[in-house]
Amino acid sequence: MDSIRVDGNDCFAVHEACLKAREIAIKEQRPILIEAISYRVGHHSTSDDSTKYRSRQEIDGWSHWSPVTRLRAFLEKQGLWSEKQETELRAAIRKEVLEGVKIGERKLKPGVKEVFSDVYDQMTPPLLEQERELYEHLQRHGAHYHFCLLY
Repeated sequence: MDSIRVDGNDCFAVHEACLKAREIAIKEQRPILIEAISYRVGHHSTSDDSTKYRSRQEIDGWSHWSPVTRLRAFLEKQGLWSEKQETELRAAIRKEVLEGVKIGERKLKPGVKEVFSDVYDQMTPPLLEQERELYEHLQRHGAHYHFCLLY
């Protein structure tokens, strides 16, 4: 399979690569892989501290190459974005997110059954086994949990 390698931190380069890949896919009726080379500045997850395997200086050195930082700088240079707009947008988004969190916190929490039934149409044998083990555990130790699991 052919591929296109592109600077994944450059929004415009990625856009051009997508246009080229689309053209190949449509005109030549063949697949094409876009390899967007990028650097992950953040941690993989909340349980990952990436400073355990890379220095803070390395991370900070890449921060100015972030696609968001680069696009913001371009837009500001073109007069299409400003710090004032950024501040206003962030405040509006924060307000909207906090309102959504309040709504979500008022809703009933799903029962434990949802952990197993909300993914597949038909539960797989390993999931059925995990569900059985969890319910056995809850029968023995359910008093130690401070929330309702079974509804």
